[in-house]
Amino acid sequence: MRTSSMPRPLRPHESKIPPPDQREFQKMECILFGSIMEKNLIHLENRLAGICDPGCTPFHEHEMSFSLKTSSTPDVTLRLRRKFNFDSATSDKWRFRYIGRPEPDQDCPAVVRKVIHSVSQSKNMMEFVKAMGLRMDFEYVVKGKMWTCGAVKIVMSSVQKTKQPGRYDADNLEKLSASYLVEISVTIEDTDDHLKASKQLKLFSTQLSPIIEMEKVDYMAK
Repeated sequence: MRTSSMPRPLRPHESKIPPPDQREFQKMECILFGSIMEKNLIHLENRLAGICDPGCTPFHEHEMSFSLKTSSTPDVTLRLRRKFNFDSATSDKWRFRYIGRPEPDQDCPAVVRKVIHSVSQSKNMMEFVKAMGLRMDFEYVVKGKMWTCGAVKIVMSSVQKTKQPGRYDADNLEKLSASYLVEISVTIEDTDDHLKASKQLKLFSTQLSPIIEMEKVDYMAK
C-alpha cells in the first residue's frame, strides 16, 4: 500500500530564497572637493545651469558625524542627516551614511571610498547611536543646492558649526568659513572600475575651470 508523504521542510541552509547581496547596499563613491567665495557663486551657478540637468534642489539640513575606531584612525564614519526644520513632521526621519576609509590609490585622480546608504525614523536617535558604541565627533548645519548631470552629483553648500552641541538657535550657529564647499561625486558599483570613473569625474570637473578648481583632498592626513 502506497502512502503519501509531505515534502520535507527546507533547512535554513537549503532555503531557495537567496540572502541579500551586500553589493546591493555597498557602493563606491568617487569624489572631488573645492571651495568658492560667495561673490563668485553666481558664475558657478550659471555654468552649472548650462551643463547640468534642468533645475536644482535646495536643501537645509542638520548633520552629525560619528566614528568607529579600532586604531589611531577611524575605520568607519557614520553620518546622520535630517532636515533642519525640527518642528516638521519629518524631523525624526534620518538618512544614514556609512563612509569607509579612502582607497590608498595614489594614481587615482579622485578620492574613492566605500559608502552604504540607509534611512531610519526615530525620536531617540542618540540613544541608538550610543548603543552602537559610537561617539559624536562633530555636528553642523548645512544649506545649499544640488545639481545633477546624469550620474554626477554636484553639491554646493555653506556650513555652520554649533558653538554648543545640541543647540541650534541662530546665536549658537557660526559660519565655518567665508567660502562655500563644493563637492562633485559619482557613485558606482563596488565591482566597477573606480579608476575609470574617477578619470571621467576629473574630466567633468574641468568644465568648471577657471571658476573653481576641483581637487582630490587627503582629509585623513594629520
